[in-house]
Amino acid sequence: MIKKLCIILLLLSSYCYSQEVNTDIREYATFKEGTTYFIMSSDKKYNQIVNDILVKYWKVNKFEMIPSKQIEKLKGEGSFFVDQVEYSFSRTAGTTGALNMNYGVTKLAMFKDYKKNTPKDVLSLVQLDKISPVEMLFSILMMQSEINFVLDLNKKKDLDLKDYLDEVNEKNKKRIQSKTLYVTRNGMKDDIDHEEGLKKVYDHKFIFTTRENIEKAIEDQNEDAVFLKVINYKNLKFVLFIAAKNSELLYGRVMTGFNQAEIGPKFFKDINE
Repeated sequence: MIKKLCIILLLLSSYCYSQEVNTDIREYATFKEGTTYFIMSSDKKYNQIVNDILVKYWKVNKFEMIPSKQIEKLKGEGSFFVDQVEYSFSRTAGTTGALNMNYGVTKLAMFKDYKKNTPKDVLSLVQLDKISPVEMLFSILMMQSEINFVLDLNKKKDLDLKDYLDEVNEKNKKRIQSKTLYVTRNGMKDDIDHEEGLKKVYDHKFIFTTRENIEKAIEDQNEDAVFLKVINYKNLKFVLFIAAKNSELLYGRVMTGFNQAEIGPKFFKDINE
């Protein structure tokens, strides 16, 4: 297990929880000519893995890996920072039927400033389900894909997550139909956790597979593969359909129901349309 040691602890309620990506193009005016500084860990193995990923895949601007003590002197218009952040989250029951609960979510965060051990002016967040080489590859590539999407969108407005996903869905969801959807039975509702059931609601190519095979598709940057990921946002959970190549987001919608724990047929039906 690769462990990131300089984790920042934030206590946030659902009402001030930072959104997943800032879409205001004005926030990225200096980005392409600027530098993204990735914060190093005391774990040398972790640092080497991240550096290898950046050398091979990071194309949106220059990058450097730095210790956290250098952040203060490097702050400026053309400086962007990336580090892991542990968000402590409080969720209250609402109209969706979600239960009251407290939990923590680790995210890879890109931010412009850093005050009192807390990132400020956050531009992008990608949920980390675990700390591993393939998860870091996925997360760094997804952050880069988010930024590229914002640059192409070129909108002078900071959209909330729902409106951002509406933009993604309009531009990208039809592309899923030409690819192979990799799904696992874990987390799927009973009526679609098998081939016969899923075929009734989804008309395109899919395979039931293992988490290990999905990770291999990410490692191989398989152009044909799309997989599912569930993320936490405010008092809700969202289902995302993500391309294995470049971790590009192709579709996303909110989950509803008593515990928001299972992926239902409505998402697959939506992609069919």
